[in-house]
Amino acid sequence: MTDQKEPEDVEYFNCSGSMIRREARCSREINSRIGMAKAAFNKKKKNHFTSKLDLNVRKRLVRCYISSVALYGAEIWTLGTTDQKHLESFEMWCWKE
Repeated sequence: MTDQKEPEDVEYFNCSGSMIRREARCSREINSRIGMAKAAFNKKKKNHFTSKLDLNVRKRLVRCYISSVALYGAEIWTLGTTDQKHLESFEMWCWKE
């Protein structure tokens, strides 16, 4: 006979670096990812995102360095309209900077 424990009922848990919440809302995770991506953008901005670079090169750098940070774990997110607007405004912020 195996000693199996009943699963614990929790409010949220961390799965591969992503926060999974009981009510399946991802707003906290999305805001956290946007904050990390903005920090990464500002860190790279001085060296890599200067106006001397070709626009296509800057776009590729943003997609490589910034979008990967912002969208890590996005395949498990359930997006509401507010979350989608936050992500869209973050994208516009990247192109404006």
